[in-house]
Parts: sequence; C-alpha cells; structure tokens
Amino acid sequence: MRSRVLVFARFLAAALALALAFAALQPRVAHAAGTVTVTDLQPKEEDGKWKLKMTMNYGSAPPTAHIPMNFEFTQTVLYERTLTDQSPKTPVLNKRPLQNQTPINQSMDVGFSDASGKLFNITKFDFMIKRDHGFEAGEYTLVITRSNDGAKMGQPLRIVLQGDNVVVDRRAMVFSGEKKEPKKADAADAKKDEPPPAADPPPSEGPGDGDTGSAPVEGPPATPPKQGGCGCKVADPPAGSAAALALLAGLAALGARRRRQSGGRSPEVRRT
Repeated sequence: MRSRVLVFARFLAAALALALAFAALQPRVAHAAGTVTVTDLQPKEEDGKWKLKMTMNYGSAPPTAHIPMNFEFTQTVLYERTLTDQSPKTPVLNKRPLQNQTPINQSMDVGFSDASGKLFNITKFDFMIKRDHGFEAGEYTLVITRSNDGAKMGQPLRIVLQGDNVVVDRRAMVFSGEKKEPKKADAADAKKDEPPPAADPPPSEGPGDGDTGSAPVEGPPATPPKQGGCGCKVADPPAGSAAALALLAGLAALGARRRRQSGGRSPEVRRT
C-alpha cells in the first residue's frame, strides 16, 4: 500500500513540475516574439505615399544585424468618394466594409545594428506605403512576421490611411434624350456668336428694274366691246386676201393715172 501511494505521489509531483515548466515558458516565448509600436496609426497621404514610423523590440538579442520581415496588409474598409443624385457635384465619403480581401505583402529587411555592427534589441524603422503598390485610402489590418523563425512581431495593428480616392459616379443615368436648357449666361454668349440677320431686299418698282424673279402670269386678252350689228362673228380674211387687195389697189392707182394723162376725157364710142 505504501509503495502505491509513493508511486502516485511521485507521478503527481512530476506532472505538477511539468505544468509549471510549461507555464514558465509561455511568457518567454511571447516575449521573444517582440513588440511593435507605431507613432501615428492614421497617417495622411503625401504625394501618393503614407509613412509608418515604427519602434521594434526584437525581444532578445537578434541573431543577425538585419532581420527579414513580412508586412501583411489586409484591407477591411474602403473610403469611397461618390457622386450621387443628392450630391451631384460634391463627392460624398462612403465607408464600405470589405471581407475576404487578398492581403498585400511587402517584404523588408529591418536593421538592428549601428554602423559599427553592434547589435541592439530595439530599433526605429520607417515603412513606406505607396499607391502604385495597390494601396488606397481606407482601413487595414497589419500583421508583421519574422521570416527567419515565423514568429509574429507583437499584435495585429489597425492602420487608417487617410486620403482622397478616385471619385466614383453613382448618379442615375438619364436616357430620355431631353436637351438641357442652357443657362442665361450661356444663352447670351450663344446669341452674341450668332451672325447678324440678312437685310431684306428693297421692294421691286416694276418690270425692267432688274427683277430676276418669276415673270407675272399674263391673263387672256380682253375681248373688245361689240359695236352693234347682228351679233354675228365675221370670219377673219384668209392669209392671201392681203395680197389681192394690194393688187387691186395698184390697178386702181394705175387707172387713175391714165385718166389724168387723157385729160379726163372719156373714150369715144363708136355707133354702128
């Protein structure tokens, strides 16, 4: 019975010692991962860039002068500037929550030594964020991991990048085809640009004044009034009657000339 109690007491003591040892190692492992503090967690944009001023504590003496680290940025909120029907000219800031975004990874070597090569546990480090690397104004979660041992430097950090993103037009499209009325100033300018109206041509004074318009339409000739008679219409003489009348007039004139030459005497008439 004593032996059993002794064995159980030894087993219990060993288990307790193991638990205490494991608990003692936990703070050391957490401390060995180091810490990171940022001077300004909400930096402002300057020329398309944001600067993060960090202070890193490695947690112990670093193995080398430069430690490669991975900076993982995951966007959680997008600061969208939009034009809406309620605000068609001034952009409105719209904070859009994002989920399951692909992280943006940036690798950098962080130095923990001075010019002489002396190692230090703590260092100051400036990390530059640029738009041309895929960043834009919004909120991000930053996780820093050491590449040599996979340990994470401190806790995840919430970073807010302040700036103006590209304006997005979300106004309703109008397909009615109605033409907008010009403003008064624009209408006045358009009226100034219009050529002066052409002067009206002088009125025509009658035919023969250079009027090149269409000639007036002449009506049928007026019928002369009747001069009495039976009311019968006399037929016009034929075309050859004019020549016959001229011939008769010539013969009459010739006979009158002969009578003048004979003294007006009539020819003798012979009686049988």
